[in-house]
Amino acid sequence: MKLYYLGPKGTFSYLAAKQYQSESEFDYISKSNLYEVVTAVSEDDQSIAVVPIENSIEGTINIVADALTQQNIYAQGEIHLDIQFALYGPENATVNDISKVYSISPAISQTSKYIQQHNFTYDYVDSTIQSLEKITNQVGAIAPLGSGETYGFQPIEQNIQDFPHNVTRFLVVSNQPQHLDNASDTMLLITPQFDKPGLLASILNTFVLFNINLSWIESRPLKTQLGMYHFFVQADTGLTEELSKVIKILNTLDFQVTVIGSFNKLNHD
Repeated sequence: MKLYYLGPKGTFSYLAAKQYQSESEFDYISKSNLYEVVTAVSEDDQSIAVVPIENSIEGTINIVADALTQQNIYAQGEIHLDIQFALYGPENATVNDISKVYSISPAISQTSKYIQQHNFTYDYVDSTIQSLEKITNQVGAIAPLGSGETYGFQPIEQNIQDFPHNVTRFLVVSNQPQHLDNASDTMLLITPQFDKPGLLASILNTFVLFNINLSWIESRPLKTQLGMYHFFVQADTGLTEELSKVIKILNTLDFQVTVIGSFNKLNHD
């Protein structure tokens, strides 16, 4: 079976995929951006993909959230990965030799204090590993700690992220819905049929009625008119009788409810 991820080797998506299944068990296929990843898995019945959905510092990864609403993909697992960055540069370089750095936008944001401290200028690339290609005498790369060595680089400085407790939540997705028995989590997409006061409150109160905790709540534009939103919620329960009752009540309140997946968290420390 194929496993799509945001590549190349060494990215956080690659490291998360390795936590899920080794390269000996899946045919790893890298893509150059997240749009290509979700498109590939949505069109391939014999595949899964590992994609970031939320970072503890930056919040929701919107392109993946939107793909869950627009593409034919479903969640079937969750992986948590500690995010550690390093500054890579030319051989024997010190931080004082570097004047500019490259990385992806979230990595630049998550190391912004370090970048400002050293007065680096910066620019963007499509993946953290692609930033290694930009390394020259005065140019460094901000990439996952441990990734640059694969390409012949040594870190100039390690653990340069702004916050020590930086975690990214990844989803394992496929184009086939999968609902595990005795799952720990269920992700729902809740879409209002029309706008009215108290939309979000009515959703949350319905879960409260059955004492169901929500570990994730996110809104995304409905893209039909300004001010209309989908709501993602992740419930700390499988598809139990209580959750089924919640869904029925929301249906009677004029919400369309889609089950994105019922699954277990994997490798969650």
